Amino acid sequence: RTPITNDNATQQRYPCIVGRRRVMLFCQLLLLVQTFLVWPPTKTAASFEVEGERSEAEGERYYTMLKLARFLSGISDGVIPLTFASLTDLTHGNPVLLPIYYGKVGLVLGLAFVCGPTAGAVLSANFTIAVPVFVCGLSAAASLLVYATCCKDTLPPPKRTPVPPRWYLDAKFMASLTPLAQVKFFLTSPLLRAYTIVYFFHELSDTVYMTWILYFAWRYSWTFVKIGCYISIVGVVVGIFQGFLLKFVTARVRKVWAYSYERKIMIGSLCCSTLHFLLVGFIGGDGTPLFGLVVLSGFGAFCLPILRGVVLRTQKPGDTGAVNALFSVVGVLSKIAGNVIFPQVLKGSQEGGGIGGALGDGAVNFVASALMAVAVATTVWATGRFNPADTGDVSGSGDEENEDHGGLALDVRENELVGLGGRDVELKSENAVI
Repeated sequence: RTPITNDNATQQRYPCIVGRRRVMLFCQLLLLVQTFLVWPPTKTAASFEVEGERSEAEGERYYTMLKLARFLSGISDGVIPLTFASLTDLTHGNPVLLPIYYGKVGLVLGLAFVCGPTAGAVLSANFTIAVPVFVCGLSAAASLLVYATCCKDTLPPPKRTPVPPRWYLDAKFMASLTPLAQVKFFLTSPLLRAYTIVYFFHELSDTVYMTWILYFAWRYSWTFVKIGCYISIVGVVVGIFQGFLLKFVTARVRKVWAYSYERKIMIGSLCCSTLHFLLVGFIGGDGTPLFGLVVLSGFGAFCLPILRGVVLRTQKPGDTGAVNALFSVVGVLSKIAGNVIFPQVLKGSQEGGGIGGALGDGAVNFVASALMAVAVATTVWATGRFNPADTGDVSGSGDEENEDHGGLALDVRENELVGLGGRDVELKSENAVI
């Protein structure tokens, strides 16, 4: 097994110059700007037809605004990796607390995944389409206001990358600001490479959820309302398991396998996802038994919070933002690949050709199960080479004084123990910030 060391100790760090807060505020501001760009036109379809070319030109302008809003949406999605990076700062890379807090983020995302589309559908059905857009704008403004007034930067200046004098003439520093520096950062880190491969195959197989909308409508003749209900239930179950049950399961498994509990949870979680997709492929009829399998999707959601926690607690404070951004990029690439693979497999099942035709009606789920099995194999390899228990907290932030993070911090005094499932974990820092 390869010894765990801080990969960044001997290489140039990916710079974090301005901290978390300014970038977070910038992303939230872009989110608010999107609301104005997607504000629906007041003209009806009938008036477009009457006015002819003039209205067609207005429609083209609105379509351009939608594309611009989508571009800004991609930038504002930086809120997610910044949130994970901030949690890493607040917990000082604590190996017990970090995945639990990541799981709580998963709970929030799961609830938002359900509540957002549902509220939008209800509001647009009972009012005009402008009402849900207005509510989105209010939500974005409230988020921006709360963060701006209540939250301080979790990465203070001493932890940031120092800016050299006349930095604009420093070729090495300017090169560190380019995306190529992040690629180099990834390629020169064996631990990061190993766990990113796991993350890629997990996200690739999970992309099948997007194809399920077409799959359920074709195989079971479900209405889009029923499909929406099923996917919403999956989102709620995933949120509950990550937000509430992850802490309980971690504590119980840790009591039995103190040294390898993270490895056991990650492998077991991915095995549940593999079994889930496999069983979905065999279910025929009206598809009602699918609702009984959603619990497997909940257990399958344990892997990602643990994986992120293992990787990020090995990074310097200034590097966690870049690593979270790397995970986001890998997630996007895996979804692009999945949205190419799974629709083609489904088309083969419908037309009786290719891999889909060979594997039958459930082919798209069998392929997803096979890809998740690859994720299981890569997890066994990655955790065997870099055992999570050997990572500890090498972020270099464990001995620092407690900092004020604008109401987000919880003081844990010296030598105080945090009880977790009957097993006490002594926090290394004198005044740890959780």
